Amino acid sequence: MRRYRFLIMVLVLLLLAVSGLASAQDKIVLRVWTGSSSPAENAFKEAQFAAFEEANPNVDLEVLISPDYGTQIQAAFAATNYPEVFTVGQFDLPSLVDSKLLMAAGDNIVEQDDVYPNLLAAFTVNDTPYCVPKDFSTLAVFYNKDYFAAAGLEEPTSDWTWADMYAAAEAITNADIKTADGVDVLGFSAAADRNRWLAFFWANGARLFDEEGNVVFDSPEAVASLEFYSSFVLNGVGDVPGNLGGAGWNGEAFGRGLAAMTVEGNWAIGYLETDFPSLNWGVVEMPTAPNGGKGTLTFTECWAVSSQVEGTEMAQIAWDLVNFLTGPEGAAAVATAGFGVMPARASASQDWLATRGEQFEAFVKGADYAWAPVFPLGFGDFTTTVDEGTVDVMRGEMTPQDALAEAAEVAREIQAEM
Repeated sequence: MRRYRFLIMVLVLLLLAVSGLASAQDKIVLRVWTGSSSPAENAFKEAQFAAFEEANPNVDLEVLISPDYGTQIQAAFAATNYPEVFTVGQFDLPSLVDSKLLMAAGDNIVEQDDVYPNLLAAFTVNDTPYCVPKDFSTLAVFYNKDYFAAAGLEEPTSDWTWADMYAAAEAITNADIKTADGVDVLGFSAAADRNRWLAFFWANGARLFDEEGNVVFDSPEAVASLEFYSSFVLNGVGDVPGNLGGAGWNGEAFGRGLAAMTVEGNWAIGYLETDFPSLNWGVVEMPTAPNGGKGTLTFTECWAVSSQVEGTEMAQIAWDLVNFLTGPEGAAAVATAGFGVMPARASASQDWLATRGEQFEAFVKGADYAWAPVFPLGFGDFTTTVDEGTVDVMRGEMTPQDALAEAAEVAREIQAEM
């Protein structure tokens, strides 16, 4: 009898063990990769993943948050063994779509109308969205309130024009204002970077192609935008960051008080608050172009789903995760997390302002007229030419007309070979 009971107990234990093993095996394992950022944002991501697993006990997320993400994901693509869910930067999307590595989002995006259209457009190819923007940043004008007061100027407003901005830079430069170290203050810090002056390009109605598909990168509107941006440096009322006390970027030159204004994104907020807590500064929307247009640039990345899971049960779970991270509740969580980037949904914009401060509204307003400066696949030589031309123009070694004409010619040659 005892032997019989012992055998029963053994069988029960075996059944429980097998049941537990089966339960573990029934769990769907989803690999999720993204890049590392600030400690606060990394912790936020981990909390989001943990919350999804708690809400979906049948799913086990294998998460990689890596500072070497770019190299690792490219190696995974090459090995055709890449994660089911991963982040994609706006500049990388065209090549990934061309390589058929992404599953098209289609109708999988929840409450799609709530996503800022210009952000979704950054991840759309041939009218098909491929992934969901997770957050974003825009450019705005940072200005030093004390320098404006010292020059007897009113602070800039949202209806400021290009002419107003230049006049302010000129007035501050000529007001003989000095830093605490006795260094002359200039009006504007202007990085020799296409991802700064193209905001003026967009505002002025300039485009790479016209409606018929012809390259018009050297249009009068385009030339005028680069002429305006470079005029601060060429006329001595501004300079590139490296010439402003050897600053590494616009934010540093502005933070050290070497320039009264600069153009940067909302990523500079935390930097200025932490590194230059006594700086008296404000933010205003980008100035209005001569044609009455407004323009800024947006920088964003999305959560994407691998094309390898299309048509499988895992695809639905992958999109469930993406929508958990980027849907209305996920966007609200991004807004209130307080690490700087803005949520990609209009419904969460007020939450972000309530967290970061109403004084940063310029960045949110920019979402309505922002452009993601992503050029077509195969235009690498064109981008290189634009970058080199931008540097030459800012050095006074090339005119804006010649620089854009050269870049436009490269674009036409690329287009002719396609």
